[in-house]
Amino acid sequence: MKKLIDSQQYRRALEFFDRQLSICNNMTFNLALKACSKLNDYQYGIRIHQQLSVKALNDKFIQTSLIHFYMQCHDIDQAQKIFSSVKNKTVHMYGAMFKGYISNNMPEKVIELFETISVEVDEVLIIILFNACAKLCNSQAIKLGRDTLNRLPISFLRNPTLVNSAIDMSMKFGDVNQAENLFEKIQKKTLVTYGAMMQGYVKNNLFESALHLFEKNTLKSDEVLYGIAFKACASLSNEEAIQLGKKTFHEMPKVYLNHTILVTSAIHMFMKFGEIEIAEYLFSQIKQHSSYTYGVMINGYKINHEPQKCLSLFERMKKENITIDESISLSLIGACSQIGIRSICQNIVHQIPLSQSNIYLNTALIDMWGKSGDINQAKQIFQSISQPGLVTYTSMMNAYARNGMGYEAIDLYNKIHENIRDRVSHICVLNACSHSGLIDQAQMIFNKIDKTSVEIVTAMIDCLSRMGMFDQAENLVEDYEKSNLPNLIMYTAMLSAARNYRLVALSEKLYNRMRLLFPDDNSHLISASILLSNIYSSLGYNQEVKEIRIERIKQFGKNITVGVAWTEVNGQLVRFQAHDRSHPQSDEIYAELVRLSNELKEHGHEYDSSWITRPLKNEETIESVLCGHSEKLAIAFNFIQYPRPSFIQITKNLRVCGDCHRATKLIAKIRQCEIIVRDANRIHHFYTSGQCSCQDHF
Repeated sequence: MKKLIDSQQYRRALEFFDRQLSICNNMTFNLALKACSKLNDYQYGIRIHQQLSVKALNDKFIQTSLIHFYMQCHDIDQAQKIFSSVKNKTVHMYGAMFKGYISNNMPEKVIELFETISVEVDEVLIIILFNACAKLCNSQAIKLGRDTLNRLPISFLRNPTLVNSAIDMSMKFGDVNQAENLFEKIQKKTLVTYGAMMQGYVKNNLFESALHLFEKNTLKSDEVLYGIAFKACASLSNEEAIQLGKKTFHEMPKVYLNHTILVTSAIHMFMKFGEIEIAEYLFSQIKQHSSYTYGVMINGYKINHEPQKCLSLFERMKKENITIDESISLSLIGACSQIGIRSICQNIVHQIPLSQSNIYLNTALIDMWGKSGDINQAKQIFQSISQPGLVTYTSMMNAYARNGMGYEAIDLYNKIHENIRDRVSHICVLNACSHSGLIDQAQMIFNKIDKTSVEIVTAMIDCLSRMGMFDQAENLVEDYEKSNLPNLIMYTAMLSAARNYRLVALSEKLYNRMRLLFPDDNSHLISASILLSNIYSSLGYNQEVKEIRIERIKQFGKNITVGVAWTEVNGQLVRFQAHDRSHPQSDEIYAELVRLSNELKEHGHEYDSSWITRPLKNEETIESVLCGHSEKLAIAFNFIQYPRPSFIQITKNLRVCGDCHRATKLIAKIRQCEIIVRDANRIHHFYTSGQCSCQDHF
C-alpha cells in the first residue's frame, strides 16, 4: 500500500486495502485514510472510520489521520470533535488541526487554537502560525506574529522554510526592516527566499527594492522571480524599469515562454509600457486561453486607451465560450467609459452576469453612465445601493459635475458627513461648481475645508478663473506659493480661462511664468503655447501667431494632438479626424456639411476665425476650416444615415471650440435633434431649444 500511495496510485491502494481488510493493522488503516484524504473520498473514509476498533480509535496516529481526513473533506465539525475528545494531544494533532484550518480558509481558528496550546510547539506549527497571521493581518494576528517571532529559539531560525514564512508574514505586516534583517541572516539563500523578499517589496509598493534584489540575485531565476520582476517593472513603468523589463524578458530562457501565467505577466508589463504590438504577439503565442489571459489583454487595451480593441477582443472571447469574470467586466465598463456612447454601454451592460453585481461594479457603472451622459441611469444605480461608500458618492458627484448639474452635486456632497469627506470629494464638488458657474457656493465650500491640498486649491483657482475673477485666482496662487512649490496645473487653468476672455497681457504673463518655472514640462508648455496662439489669433495678431508657432515647432517639434471624434451608427463605432476624407461616404458627408453650413448662416451664424489656430492654406476659407472639425463631420455623418434623427451622440478627445459649440446649439434647434458631445473637459447636452447644459461655462 505504501508503494502505491508513494506513486500516487491512491485508488489502487484502496482496492488493495479492501482485499486485505481482514489482516489490516493500524499502519494500513493509516495508509488507507491517507489515500481517502488525497482522493477527497468522504464516503470511503467514513466507512474506514466505522470499521476501526476501540483500540485503534485511541491510537494517536489514527486520531491524527482522522483529523487530517475530515479537514481535507471539509467536515470541520467532525475533525474538531475528534480533536476535543483526545486528552493527551500531540504536536502532530495540533499540526493536523492547523493545516486543516488553513486549507479551509479559517486562519482565525489557527490563532485561537495556538493561544490554548498545551504542548511544546515545533517548527511546523510556527510555520503554519506565521501563515495564518499573514493571511489575517488584523491587530491580534500582528501582535501574536511579532511576539512569537521575537521569542523564537535561535535554532528555529536555521530552518529556511520557517524564515521564509517569517519574511512573508513581516512583509504583510509592513515590517520591511524586520524582513530585511531576517533575509540578511540567511547564509544560504534559496530562490524561495528571494521570491518571498521580492514579493514582499512589491506588496509594500517598494518596486525599486524588488528590482534591485532581482539584479543582485546570483542564483538562476525561476518563473516566480521573473513574474515578480515583470510586475515590479510594470508598476513603475519609468525609463529605467522599461529598459530592465525589456532586457529581462529578452534574456529569459525561452523555455519559460511555455508558462502561460508568466507570459501573461509579461503581456501586462508590455501593455503598461505602451508596447501594444509586443503584447499582442505574446498573446497570439498562447495555445490555451482562459478568462485570465483575456482579462489581462482587455485591461491592457483599456489602459492604453484602445477601447475598440477591448470590445473586439471581448467578441472573440465569447466565440471561444470563455466565461466573463468580474475583472473583465470592470475592464469592459472602463472601456465603455472611454468611448462614452450610450448604445455601446447598454450593449455591454446587458452581457454582464447579474451575479457579479457588487459595490465595485456598481460604482464603475455609475462612472460609465455619467461619462456617457445618461445621468438617470447613473442615479438609478446609485439609489439602488443601500449603503454607498465615499467612493460611490464621489463617483455620482463626478457624474453630476460632468453633466453640468452643480446643484445636485452640492446636495450629494452635503449628505456626506463632514468627518468622512476627503480630498477627492472636495475636488469633485468644486469641479461641479466650476462647470456650473456656481462661484458663491464654491467659495463657501472652499472656506470650510480645513486641510487643502494642491488639487483642491487648483480646483478653486479653475472655478475663479472660469468666472473671470482673475485677481482672486492670482491671490490664491500667491498664498499657495508662500509655503509650497509652484504648480503647473494652476497656471494652465488660469491661462485656459484667460484665453476665453481674450486677455492678452494676462495670458502672456502666465505663459512666460510657466516657461520660467517649468522649462522641461513639454506637454503642458505645448498646450500653453497653443492657448496663447489662439488668443493672438482671436484678436488678429497674425505676426504674433506666426512667431509663437515658429518658436513652438523649434522647441517642441510638430507635436500637436489631432482632433478626433467618435460616434455610433447602426451598431458600429465610427471615428473621424479633423478634415478627414478617409471615410467611404466622405463626399456625402461634406455635401451634408455644406447644407448644414447654409442653414446655420440663414439662422444668423457667423464663423468665428479666432478658433483657427494655424495659417489658412491655399483654397481654404474660415468656413471650410471650421466645418472640418471632427465633431461637425460626425454630426453630418449621422444626418446622412438618418435624415431626421432625434438623438446624436459624439465623444471628442479635445475640448470643443467656441465656434463648434455655438454651431451645435443652433444645429440642435434647426434640426430638432438632441445632440450630446463629450469633450476633454465635460459633457454638453445640446437641447432642441438651442441651449446647452453647460450654460456656456466651458
